[in-house]
Amino acid sequence: MDFEAKKQAIVDRDGEKVGYEFFLVYHEEVDLSPEVLTNKTTFITVRTLAEYGVKKVGEGKRVFVRLPFDTLLVRIFDLIDPQMMVYKIYPPSVGMGKAIYTKSVSFIEKLKSEGVMIAVHRDLVKQFEDLLSVADMVEFEAKRADLKDISSVKNMGKKILVSGVDTDKDYSRFRVHADYIQGRYIDEGSTLKRMKIAPYLKSTLLRLLVLLNTAQSPTEFAKGIETDVGMSAKLLRFINSAYFSLRKKIKSIEQAAIYFGLKNLRNFVLVLSMNDYASVENPLAWRRSLIRAKLMEEISKNVDPDLTSEAYLVGLFSLIDVILDTDVVEFLKEVNVDDKVIAAFTDKNSVLAKILNIVTLLEEKEKEIAASKDPMSLPVIGAVADRLKMSKENLIDVLKRSYLMADTIIHL
Repeated sequence: MDFEAKKQAIVDRDGEKVGYEFFLVYHEEVDLSPEVLTNKTTFITVRTLAEYGVKKVGEGKRVFVRLPFDTLLVRIFDLIDPQMMVYKIYPPSVGMGKAIYTKSVSFIEKLKSEGVMIAVHRDLVKQFEDLLSVADMVEFEAKRADLKDISSVKNMGKKILVSGVDTDKDYSRFRVHADYIQGRYIDEGSTLKRMKIAPYLKSTLLRLLVLLNTAQSPTEFAKGIETDVGMSAKLLRFINSAYFSLRKKIKSIEQAAIYFGLKNLRNFVLVLSMNDYASVENPLAWRRSLIRAKLMEEISKNVDPDLTSEAYLVGLFSLIDVILDTDVVEFLKEVNVDDKVIAAFTDKNSVLAKILNIVTLLEEKEKEIAASKDPMSLPVIGAVADRLKMSKENLIDVLKRSYLMADTIIHL
């Protein structure tokens, strides 16, 4: 997917800049459902803004980002400074139930408590009038705005943002009534960067892999994680989840790092860094990748214990061609992983390639295994257990833990 990151100035009624809207423009047709595309766009927009830098985009002022109401639970917003942000909340891209609505409102309230300002689109207010209570401002579109409606909202004590002000006529009409004005008449917008998704994610992973390989101890690695608020929150949610069933809650990244150990910590952080993007891009393929990663790691302990880290990465990246529409080997070379990982996809006789074949076979039988009242009686379980010199009970346990890990991570 080829896209362009842009920004457009927003001014007050005196023409003074109060901030910039940051947004993406796509340069090719995207064959995705509205829900997937909207969630993907939200994630990539916020992630790109975080990488480019909020202060750099806003030039010291607030940065506005448009978010459909149903994307508020994408779990990416903790990457950027909330006190520098204004979120423009638009009507949902798809229908949403009461539970999602309630969670989204709670999340808005959380964002506001952290310093975020909220601009609610007038169309959304018409659907959910109680959203006025959390709005700092209400956005009207110039081509459809009614001055009486603007005055009514203004009398409720809300600031007014009029967007789509593209002509002198629009500007003259709304200047007196609006607190903030946005549109091509004010600013045509400027390009910050243009990129494709695959290289974008590759560069992110490359930087992360370099960081992971420089730390010499769990404590040293923990210091690096602590600089990323989003990663820290995800790691703590993961380690305190039902997957680990710890008796005592872990409250610090250093504790988590020591519990995991350096090798496991590297794998989990790599997974968590990809989780939002990959689960939005192709959730089913991402779940399969997570299951493969855990199965590869566990099975390698029986086949070649020295390859557990490489085995995990083979499983994790084995479906990157489906998720990113890119060649697996080319991708792995660009992010500079170990040659043993690459060999799993180029040499069918390599140990890791053989383990991947076994894992793929087990994956194909997941529904059959899950539906069986006695999975140990299934021929595939017996055949794989014998081949790996594992007990059937151990193999079933590994499968169950792999499914649980995948589902836990996806829902972090």
